[in-house]
Amino acid sequence: MNLSGFTFIVTGDCNYHCSYCYQAKDKKYCDCSLMEKAVDFFSPYFNENCYVGFYGGEPLLAFEQTGRIIDYIQEKKLSKKIRYSLTTNGSLLNEEILNFLERYKFSLILSFDGLAQEISRKRGSFAQIYATLEKILERPGIDLEVNSVFTPDTVKYLSASLKLIVDLRVQNVALSLSNISPWHRKALLQLSKELDLLKKIIAPVYKKTGAVPVVNFRKNSRKGVARCSAGDSRMALSPDGKLWGCCLFPDYFKGKEKTADYHKYSFGDLDSFIANHEKIYREILPNYAELRMDNYCVSGELCLLCDDLEECWLCPIDAAFSGESIGEIPPWLCETNQVLREAKRSFWEEF
Repeated sequence: MNLSGFTFIVTGDCNYHCSYCYQAKDKKYCDCSLMEKAVDFFSPYFNENCYVGFYGGEPLLAFEQTGRIIDYIQEKKLSKKIRYSLTTNGSLLNEEILNFLERYKFSLILSFDGLAQEISRKRGSFAQIYATLEKILERPGIDLEVNSVFTPDTVKYLSASLKLIVDLRVQNVALSLSNISPWHRKALLQLSKELDLLKKIIAPVYKKTGAVPVVNFRKNSRKGVARCSAGDSRMALSPDGKLWGCCLFPDYFKGKEKTADYHKYSFGDLDSFIANHEKIYREILPNYAELRMDNYCVSGELCLLCDDLEECWLCPIDAAFSGESIGEIPPWLCETNQVLREAKRSFWEEF
C-alpha cells in the first residue's frame, strides 16, 4: 500500500437534511480508540505528502474526536508531511474551530449552494453560511474550496450563485450536479444556458488573473482514461469500523450488506484487516482497479467506444446513487456530463 489519502468518516449524523443528499443518516460516531488504531497501522503506508480527511454526515458534530485524533497524529511525530482536510456544511463553524483549522492549515471543503441554499438546504442558512464564508476568507491559513450543488429544480440559480461566490474572490469553486433525480430535457437546456452565463462571469477573472476560479473549467493536467484511485491510493474508515476504498462506499452499501458487491468492495473490519491485511488487500484491490471509464456503460453501450472517453470522468459510486449498479451510468447523467464538457470546450476556444 502507498496511500496518498486516508479518510475518517467520523459520524453518520448530520444537522441538515439537504434535498439532494444521498446519505442514509444515523447516529453512529467513530470511536477515538478505533481511529488511533487505524493511525498506528496505516501511517507507515502513508506516502510523503499524505492527507488525512474528516468526513460525515457533518464531521463537526464530532469535533472533539477530530481534535483528539489530530493531537494523536501530531504526537507520533511522523517523518511525513501530513495534510488535513474536512468537508462541512459550515453551520457549526465558530471562532474556536476556525482557529483550530487555521493552526493545522486545513483544506476546508465548504458546501454552500449560493442562492439555491434556501431551497435545497435548511431554511435561514444562507445568511449564516455567507457570513461564515467571509470569515474563512480572512484566514489565509485555511485552504478553502466551496462546493455548490444544483438540482433540476435549482439549476436556474446556478450562474447567479457562482457569481456571488466568485465575487468574494473564492479561488476554488466546484460545481456539482445532483444525481438523485433525473435531469430531463428542460433542465438540461436550462443547465446549458446557465453555463453560458457562467462562462461570461469567469472569463474576465481569467483575463485579469490567469486563474480559473471554477475548477470544472480548468484544463486537465493529465490525459488518458480516468480511473478511480479508491483502494489503490486511498482508504476510508466508517464509524462501524469497516474499511473501504473511499468514503462514499459505506453510504452506498447501507442495507446491501448481504449482496455480492458489498463483499467485493469491503475490506472488512479494521481488526481483521490488520491481522490478515496482505491477503485481504490482494483479494479486494483488483475489484477497485476495474473502476475505470472504459469499463462503464450507458444503456448497455460501452463507454470504451465513446469519442469523448479520455475527456470524461464520472465517479462510479456517485453515479450508482442514481439507482443504477456500479459501472452503469444512466443516460441523463451522461448528458449532464456532456453539457459540462461542451461548456468547458467553448470556454477555452475563446482563448
